Amino acid sequence: MLKKINFKHTDEQIRKVIQPIFAYDLAVMYPNLDIEEQRRLIHLMKLEKLSDMFVELDIEDQYTLFTLLETPRKKSLLKSLESDDLKEFVEDLDIEKRPDIIAFLPQIKAKSLELLLKYDEDLAASIMSTDVISLDHELSIKDATLKVVTTSKENDYIDMLFVTNDERRVIGSIDLKDLIRARPSDTLLKIMREDFHFVYEDQTIEEAIETVMDYDKNAIPVLDHEDRLLGIVTADDIFDEIIEEAEEDYQKMALLGDHETELSAIERTKQRLPWLMIAVVLNLLIASFLSIFEATLAEVTALVLFQPLILGMAGNIGTQSLAVTILGLHLDAFDREKMPKRHIIKETWVGLLNSIIIALSSAFFAYVFLSIIPTGRQSAESISWIVLVAVFSSMFISALMGVFVPILLDRAHQDPSAASGPIMTTINDVVALLIYFGIATLVFL
Repeated sequence: MLKKINFKHTDEQIRKVIQPIFAYDLAVMYPNLDIEEQRRLIHLMKLEKLSDMFVELDIEDQYTLFTLLETPRKKSLLKSLESDDLKEFVEDLDIEKRPDIIAFLPQIKAKSLELLLKYDEDLAASIMSTDVISLDHELSIKDATLKVVTTSKENDYIDMLFVTNDERRVIGSIDLKDLIRARPSDTLLKIMREDFHFVYEDQTIEEAIETVMDYDKNAIPVLDHEDRLLGIVTADDIFDEIIEEAEEDYQKMALLGDHETELSAIERTKQRLPWLMIAVVLNLLIASFLSIFEATLAEVTALVLFQPLILGMAGNIGTQSLAVTILGLHLDAFDREKMPKRHIIKETWVGLLNSIIIALSSAFFAYVFLSIIPTGRQSAESISWIVLVAVFSSMFISALMGVFVPILLDRAHQDPSAASGPIMTTINDVVALLIYFGIATLVFL
């Protein structure tokens, strides 16, 4: 359980209390403090823990914290941040606030930040860290080790080092442990690996994710097209990006837009209400559509009993095939220049088999149910046959839609996640009901 801080205690007592508390836990606690408690807390924290807590906060809390610091502390905080964390902080700020932040940065760090900000957010270079060390290929093992020891800063990524030639082009990589274990007679060219994996500055984040995952790397360098080192993308960066992408996709699937945890209940209502109203209109259209089958419903009231079954199973299988297809698109499992025939064939067979099995099971249970509790003049056999055909048809069509709709959206350069949510569900409902009541009308009227 998170230990509470009693701000009535002395400074020394509070320092002892916060010392064992993790930075993340302090970040959870921080927004709930009043302004004076926040000011006192950050004043008593060591710089390392302050910077660790800072990166865990939302942008509004980050900026508020920054304004509470004195000028020397502001400079120290910004200097202690990793380049990618600093970039994320500045990028999320309003444009008019950015110059005030950049003014506190050393010239070298300001240039690194300017480099990061120029890249589009979907490029691997936009999430790279420039805190990385390169070694000239002519350095001896002793001199290379000395450079790492004497020049590396706290935020530098030193697990992997990069060897450059006279033109500053990267020609190999060295694990820090290999450098430490190397003999004085060895050379950097002897212990380095020439077959390192990398991405260019204009390659996408998805390509960087694929490279890290496929080759099980902790980090990969980002190069320009002259093979000069610009920065490094770590597995932590990739992990954060995957989480953020998953959250965005989930929000799109639910049609939530940009969800923020700090939004009030009224603001969240305003955010979600338009899509719910669209769903209401669509469902009213469905109700109007069902009026066409009013005579069928009046004649065969038992049909209403199995309507939830038809809608539910069509929606379930559609969601499954949709999720698998979207996942494959995001993981680049398909060649986007061609139709993924193998995936389509496999999912078609899965949809077909599941539809047959569920349709037969549904017809059997419908027959048993109507045999025990008869409703209306129609026989249990005839209604169970209608249920069988309707369940099979609606499920199979919904499964096909779950495969083809996201693929076609992706080929049209639209986000396939937009295929999910209330809109897709409503379309599946219309198709399922049309099949169900359409067949019943043909049979009984």
